[in-house]
Amino acid sequence: MPSLLRDYPFQISYGPADDRLHGFYIPALERSVRYDRAAGYFSSAALAVAAAGVARLIQNGGRMRLLVGASLDPDDIAAIQRGYDLAERIGQKFLALLQDPEDLLMRRRLEVLAWMVAAGTLEIRVVLPLGPDGAPLPGDTARDYYHAKEGIFTDAAGNQIAFSGSVNESEFGWRHNYEQFSVYKSWDGSAPYLAQVVQRFERLWDGTERDWIALPVPRAVRERLIDFRPEETPTRDPLEPDPVPVGIEEERVVYVVGSRADDDQRSRILVQYLRDAPFLPGAERLGSATAAVQPWPHQSRVSDAIVARFPERFLIADEVGLGKTIEAGLAIRQLLLSGRVRRCLILTPRSVMRQWQEELYEKFLLDVPRYDGGRFVTVFGEEREPTTPNPFDSEPILLASSQLVKRRERQSQVLAALPWDLVVVDEAHHARRKDFLSGRYRPNRLLELLRALRHRTQGMLLLTATPMQVDPVEVWDLLMLLGLGGRWGADERNFLRFFRELRKPFDEVDWDFVFEMVRDELGSGGQEDPLLTATALRRIGPVDWQRVRDVATTSSRAAIEIKRLSDEARAVAHQYAQRHTPLRRLMFRNTRALLREYARRGLIQAVIPRRDPQPIWIEMTPEERELYDRIEEYIAEFYARYERERRGLGFIMTVYRRRLTSSFAAIERSLARRLDFLRGQASDPGLTDDDLEEAELDWDMTEELPEALAEGYREEIRYVEDFLHDIRRLSSDSKRERLMTMLGEIFRERETVVIFTQYTDTMDDLREALREVYGNQVACYSGRGGEEWRDGEWVPTTKEEIKNAFREGERIKILLCTEAASEGLNLQTCGVLINYDMPWNPMRVEQRIGRVDRIGQQYPVVWVRNFFYADTIEARVYERLSDRIDWFTEVVGDLQPILTRVSRSIETLAMLGASEREQRLEAEIAALKADIDQQQVALMSLDDYLDQEPGAPPGGTPVELVDLERVLTQAPALRGRFKPHPDLPKVWLLAHGDGQVAVTFDREVFDAHPDTVRLLSYGDRLLDDLLSQVEPPARSDGDVGVLCCSADKPVPLRTYYQPDGERARALDRLVDLERALDGDLTWSPAARAAAEADFRRQLEDLAQREAMVAEQRREAERLSLEERARQLLLRAALIEIARGRTPDLFGDNRPWAFSEDAVRALAQRGFPFAPLLRLVDVTGLTPSPTDPYYQEIANASPESLTRRFAQLKDDATTLVKALAELRQSTPENDSKEPSSSATATLLAVTGEQQSPLAATTPIHTHTVDH
Repeated sequence: MPSLLRDYPFQISYGPADDRLHGFYIPALERSVRYDRAAGYFSSAALAVAAAGVARLIQNGGRMRLLVGASLDPDDIAAIQRGYDLAERIGQKFLALLQDPEDLLMRRRLEVLAWMVAAGTLEIRVVLPLGPDGAPLPGDTARDYYHAKEGIFTDAAGNQIAFSGSVNESEFGWRHNYEQFSVYKSWDGSAPYLAQVVQRFERLWDGTERDWIALPVPRAVRERLIDFRPEETPTRDPLEPDPVPVGIEEERVVYVVGSRADDDQRSRILVQYLRDAPFLPGAERLGSATAAVQPWPHQSRVSDAIVARFPERFLIADEVGLGKTIEAGLAIRQLLLSGRVRRCLILTPRSVMRQWQEELYEKFLLDVPRYDGGRFVTVFGEEREPTTPNPFDSEPILLASSQLVKRRERQSQVLAALPWDLVVVDEAHHARRKDFLSGRYRPNRLLELLRALRHRTQGMLLLTATPMQVDPVEVWDLLMLLGLGGRWGADERNFLRFFRELRKPFDEVDWDFVFEMVRDELGSGGQEDPLLTATALRRIGPVDWQRVRDVATTSSRAAIEIKRLSDEARAVAHQYAQRHTPLRRLMFRNTRALLREYARRGLIQAVIPRRDPQPIWIEMTPEERELYDRIEEYIAEFYARYERERRGLGFIMTVYRRRLTSSFAAIERSLARRLDFLRGQASDPGLTDDDLEEAELDWDMTEELPEALAEGYREEIRYVEDFLHDIRRLSSDSKRERLMTMLGEIFRERETVVIFTQYTDTMDDLREALREVYGNQVACYSGRGGEEWRDGEWVPTTKEEIKNAFREGERIKILLCTEAASEGLNLQTCGVLINYDMPWNPMRVEQRIGRVDRIGQQYPVVWVRNFFYADTIEARVYERLSDRIDWFTEVVGDLQPILTRVSRSIETLAMLGASEREQRLEAEIAALKADIDQQQVALMSLDDYLDQEPGAPPGGTPVELVDLERVLTQAPALRGRFKPHPDLPKVWLLAHGDGQVAVTFDREVFDAHPDTVRLLSYGDRLLDDLLSQVEPPARSDGDVGVLCCSADKPVPLRTYYQPDGERARALDRLVDLERALDGDLTWSPAARAAAEADFRRQLEDLAQREAMVAEQRREAERLSLEERARQLLLRAALIEIARGRTPDLFGDNRPWAFSEDAVRALAQRGFPFAPLLRLVDVTGLTPSPTDPYYQEIANASPESLTRRFAQLKDDATTLVKALAELRQSTPENDSKEPSSSATATLLAVTGEQQSPLAATTPIHTHTVDH
């Protein structure tokens, strides 16, 4: 039997960039038994379009119902009113339209419909709208009513999909125009919209739609159609390529059911199914279903989409604490298990690299080695030396720090390594420009690396909660890494201008520009939003909705047409523009607001907590205040002095100033290390990763940090010695004492507390004071790992022990953490967080809070207490802005740019001398408040432009963890190796090698004991070893058994079948296979052929999907390069016009008119402008005196214009090379994969003979045309 509709990954909409015939119609129709279609007005072209792919429906014995409109002219209406028969009049009109078409494609399509009419499987009805007098409306009026272009597909199981949209009634229109349609499915969240399409069709068909009439198509028209009937039954659409014959080798195995041998053979089939499970159709969620973590619905939505759309590239921008790592990890796991990713590079900040490694194993069962620059270290601590000259070729999947790979000498290694299938970048916002004001593009080292790496990888995932740190152009920089195409990718000015326009009052928006950008997105891979379609239809009705779509997608006079819309339709048009940008296609962003919507709909049964943040102002003692002020003044003085010597030299002083904010202990240890360095007793100033990471990633500080002069060092020694003496004489610590008091208050109401600090030095000092009061109830977690007080000393401990003890809240009640190291600790059971110090960057605080403000938090309200030294610059800035910013009550969201400004303001003020600081403070605060008040915080609110709709519940998978346990522990060859654990429930002792390994198939057990128990699931080498020890099933010489079809290219694919009469049924789950083994498995030749045909189709679908993504990426790059070239030529022409207004002494004849000729005249300048003009179309590219670029250069000096022109010439040379290389490069040349091959093996369960398993002979299918 054919596969079902839900087996195919239909998109939510299809547009001009899609091959709608091969990507939608054929896959839908070859899975359907009924097709209901509402076409446009009756014509040969309309019928030919409606027949697209219908030949595949004929092969299924399917039926079709077709609705067509009729365009009657006033003479027809008058004749009908005089008594002429309506059906007869329509018949005359239709016969005149059904001429023998000259177009061969159109004739072949009509032949398909003619065959169905003759066979009695196609019914056609005519629908007409009626006027108030009950008579049909004339065509010019009726067109406003009947423009339905919809279809409904139904499969044998009753699954349905529907499409609805605007369709050009010609074969050319379907494949090349901007018109498109949305898709709704009966098995996901779009089912209500599908129901509307179905009900509308049924009412029209039955003639029960108010003010409409439906008539059978006249007999004469049916007979005329039958004249086109072909001699042979149509089998393929005329636009489908001719099939290449594929032979499939048969090999069989016999299992003698009912004997002892039968049990063994049956077990071997089941184990083989387990081996093949990652490569089965419908196994897209196998990795998630068998992982150690149970994802929340919002996490499944993202990871499932990444897998389904691979190798497309994405930016995951969830708010902190919502699981970006889990979403990425699930996708990585599934792609690795399925064989679609073989080489994967994961880049993280150095401080979280080890935590990432632990998470990959503890949640996703992936032992990914981390590379420290010299060797590889596994999650179990095993060390491996590189095995290849280039270390990045030594491991198929590896972790490396962003700090390491961005260095010059390492960049070349990464880029020279074998191509990657997937590159993952955590904290991707560190890939950024060095400045935003100069107008020059100066990427930092990390962004520079990623721009080069995008051409060396198929897929890419960027993770950051804050893609926009300072300026919206940072979002553009990241999206460019993902494949931003067309005008969006050609120039950041187009990108920024679009969002700037949509912030204006409605009547001031440049709608021509806005909808040009929308059309560019729809033509570069973007899809129309089906949820917006459904909402708009309910809100403004089909007529106004179509007018909005016409304005947005086809009108060249959008600014005029939009004014004719109603107020409601205008609002929808604005929303249409917001919903059709590259952000929606390339970004995922989950927010707490979305999670609350999940909870409201019953998709999440867990607490989504709220926050109760409170500032705690710590009054210093006079002794502390005097010392604090002196150290602060010392830092400011030497900062200014070193910066005067050389910019960047004072950086180390900013480090000390941050540490002063944390604790006196932190600054004391920093100054002690500083003193050793100044005296020449240490080779470096003793800066730690805590001090350097952000500056190193963002600004490449450690690579460019200059050295101070020795004379400055000598003068500084006296200050440092004096401060160290005074710090060590302090008699009290006000902040620490306040903490002790607060802990006593907290423990009267809550069980546990987590305390965050920025520095390990502060943590070490604080833990000594805490353990004197709380003893071994204190533990800490930092870059050193876990530590707890035991037997009079601090001893290392595992994350497992700390996590379990802290969760129980008895043995460990206080957990001290440095922020980066705490990644991966489950802190949902803790309802109190204390920020012992407050970083200058408020987003660091947000990340800390995200550790406890998580889904499933035990407490409905999380207490957050923020410690400040009172009357310090940090405290004053936070306090003065509290009337504008509700600090940390909610995730900051759109406030991110202002928070970055807050961070910079604090740094600026903190590094000034006391008197200058006071003068500057008021100006800084006023400027920050003005930005907030004037709503100039962000050019764009990401949430306004992204898909925030909850996804559909995830589907099933071939194998679950319980299936693994049942088959493995009962298999005759393995069951003797499993024994129940004497102490731990749900744990087995597995005989392995010379000993035993504790294993479980239960997530919760593994989560509680990740260091002592292994989850026996996919990804763990132990499972691979175990499965390999079971003999593969032998093959049979008979015709009874389970059929297994397999292929390894272009992607690994396995499908199991059982016979079902003359058809074949796919065994999509292990339980289906177990039931099939108990039934009749006798194959007929027809059933066998049906199975092989179904498998071939699946293989071709996968290959087409891979090819489509590659082609879309290539097309996006081409469009972007061509648009960039057009903009460059336009600027060059504007420079020529400006120069022409002040000709040189030699009377150089430059163009001066603002016309297209000025652009074309650049060809006279020779290379590179002449070839660039041949490579791109400049039709309609007209310079304008109002162009902002021209206004910028109009009064520039001749020398300035010459310099600008020379720069454009260099850029044009680069573009000519890039465009030429892209045109010379073809997908076929890029592909290293040979043509796909497939094998079918019959695994029988009854019969007389068995043959040993022999090597399978691969056979070749046709290569998919890219």
